[in-house]
Amino acid sequence: MPAIDAPIAADHSASIVVDVPFGIRGGLPVLGSAFPPQSMVLATADHHPLADAFISRIPATTLAGIKQHPFYAALLNAEGGPHTTTGAQRKAAQADARHMHVGWVLLWHRTGRVASLLRRTGFHLDYRAGGVTVYRRSGR
Repeated sequence: MPAIDAPIAADHSASIVVDVPFGIRGGLPVLGSAFPPQSMVLATADHHPLADAFISRIPATTLAGIKQHPFYAALLNAEGGPHTTTGAQRKAAQADARHMHVGWVLLWHRTGRVASLLRRTGFHLDYRAGGVTVYRRSGR
């Protein structure tokens, strides 16, 4: 795990780390895909906010708030969601990621659609370690 997390831990910007698959599991309803439990271990090690969680009984308003973020909506679509993300939605997703201060995205399972979305919303491949592909927001 240190090979995956060392560069993130060295970044003291407090930017958000998003794990992919991205999902919210709070009883019912369920949003997104299941995520690897290792992501929670990394969050405790690198001291960055984690945009992934296993939360019991999250309020509907919390789930609605997450769904309203264009970056998360585009990410969920790229993971196999019901919609195709348009160019305008990608632009909104890029601005949203910047506004939320998303600095890193960890792909635990490589998928072409997610990688393409990340590149098109301002992220670049930074490194690979331990089977994880790590993207970093460009221009930071």
